[in-house]
Amino acid sequence: MVKLTPIVRISIGLALLSISILLAADAIFGLSRARLEATLDARQKLSETLAVQFSSLAQRNDYDSIRISMQALTQRNDDVLSTALRDRKGAILVRVGDHEKYWAGALDERSTPEHVQIPIFAGVNRWGSLEVSFTPLVSKGFSQIFSHPLVRLVLFIGVVSFVVYWIFLRRSLTHLDPASVIPERVKLALNALSEGVVLNDENGRIVLANTAFEERAGAADISLLGRKLSDLDWTIPGSNQAAPSLPWNTVMLDGQRQTGVALSLPTSKDTTRTFMVNSSPIIDDGGNKRGALTTFDDVTELEKKNEELKKMLQMLESSRGEVRHQNEKLQILATRDTLTNCLNRRSFFDCLDAEFENARKDDLPLSCIMADIDHFKSINDNFGHATGDQVIREVADVLRIGLRSIDLLGRYGGEEFCIVLPGVNSLKTMDIAERLRSLVDAKFRDENNYKLDRRITLSFGVSSLEFGATDSSQLVDQADKALYVSKNNGRNCVTRWSDIQADDVAFG
Repeated sequence: MVKLTPIVRISIGLALLSISILLAADAIFGLSRARLEATLDARQKLSETLAVQFSSLAQRNDYDSIRISMQALTQRNDDVLSTALRDRKGAILVRVGDHEKYWAGALDERSTPEHVQIPIFAGVNRWGSLEVSFTPLVSKGFSQIFSHPLVRLVLFIGVVSFVVYWIFLRRSLTHLDPASVIPERVKLALNALSEGVVLNDENGRIVLANTAFEERAGAADISLLGRKLSDLDWTIPGSNQAAPSLPWNTVMLDGQRQTGVALSLPTSKDTTRTFMVNSSPIIDDGGNKRGALTTFDDVTELEKKNEELKKMLQMLESSRGEVRHQNEKLQILATRDTLTNCLNRRSFFDCLDAEFENARKDDLPLSCIMADIDHFKSINDNFGHATGDQVIREVADVLRIGLRSIDLLGRYGGEEFCIVLPGVNSLKTMDIAERLRSLVDAKFRDENNYKLDRRITLSFGVSSLEFGATDSSQLVDQADKALYVSKNNGRNCVTRWSDIQADDVAFG
């Protein structure tokens, strides 16, 4: 069964009401009878005129003139079907048209709207009669019922009034204020809500918008009723791009509730509101979607706070980066020698202690190298401290190049360096120390930019955990004593602690 919409039902009712008014007017004022009576009066006058004309002609037996007049009448008047002149005995003297066919059903001596009989007299005596067959005033049969003027008028009024009422109601209802049919307590409740509430029909037109939405949408002074909710300038938050899909349209397409959809709406030249939108379908008793109920939670201030918080976090992160950078600088200043960028003595021993404990705990090899620049005092005395500092810096660079990233390089004293090699035994350490000695010797022999009158060489002393050191200080002390042996043995050489006797060690 087809279910008619309320607009169609109301339009049908109003059309039937118009027809009823029309029929009542016809019954009271005789609108349709007046036309019928006018037609009957015209037919009567026509028939009487013909009777007067044909009376004189019939008395002279001028039947030809009568026939000519009848033919002219039948041809010029569509209402006349046939005519005949009949004498007193019933014999037809003159006929035009198929009179026997059209006169069938006529009453004797009586006239009807379709069959008119006018007597013709010769003096006071009746000579005969004039018979005229007219078209029926009302067509007979169901198929011809629509030819009746009143029926056609009723149909015309019914169809036209239905269309007019339907168009009128359709346009009027789009602007109908639903507040007039909503109880005051419901309206007050909706207007008391802090979030916006909009009710739109199946075509997306707004039929209800509470005060909160109108104010936040910048439409407090204009009416939103009848407008499509999608026609507002909805955009993607944080951009000027139009939103590709709107939740209430999605709801009408698939019938699924939409929640947490972020949308922005420019409300003035410099102001844009951001909403979290939830939309649900409105379903009638037949399961059909009749519209959507949409709520708008204004999160503009929250978005501003989030944006401010984001900027603060960025500033904080930048500050943290600066602090971290400064801390790194402080760490370098606290742990590094400013001249050579090697570990300073305190930091070096902190790292050495950790490596020593790890090696003892895991039973791993650990070796130490002490290095000293030969005849460094004479360089300072003869060429100045600036040249001496440059030599120390260059030596440190050569040592750093020859070591691994995990090795420890520290400036132990003025021209002394201490190296710790985790995971390396004494034999391998001797090779490393010899290689470092050769690198420094080659460096200053090939690139003597200081115009020195002597070679720059280093003496080395090597110790290892395998030689029985009980702590990190003893490990360094063994390497230092081996270094003194290298000094006593002519310098520019490498000596291992295990290769010397205790009485060979020079103190002082």
